[in-house]
Amino acid sequence: MPSTILWFATDDFEDSDEDRDARINEEIGGAALAKWLSAELQTKGLTASAPWAEDHGWEFDVRDGADTYLIVCTIEDGQDGDREACVQVHKGKPGRDSLDASDPLLRQITVLLEGRGAAPRIE
Repeated sequence: MPSTILWFATDDFEDSDEDRDARINEEIGGAALAKWLSAELQTKGLTASAPWAEDHGWEFDVRDGADTYLIVCTIEDGQDGDREACVQVHKGKPGRDSLDASDPLLRQITVLLEGRGAAPRIE
């Protein structure tokens, strides 16, 4: 599936104790980020599911018209105390192409993160 990864440093999005207990991989957070992002996308009129834990972070589905996406949110604490977060945006059927930078959902997610003070870089 076409995909893009947004990386950014953050001091926000601390997982709750309940979310930490629900992690599949105790070293990988992202529940608070996934819950916030899912809720924000819903306020924009998109259909977004509740996030669920996976071994690589927290995922949720988004439907925008006929398009379907899988969003993966991950936050890892760095050795020097820095927290690096990533949001992976996957669209459609399996493949290796990058998600087009003009994709409306990718743009919305980027704007939402920038609104929280993040400076996402695309990989």
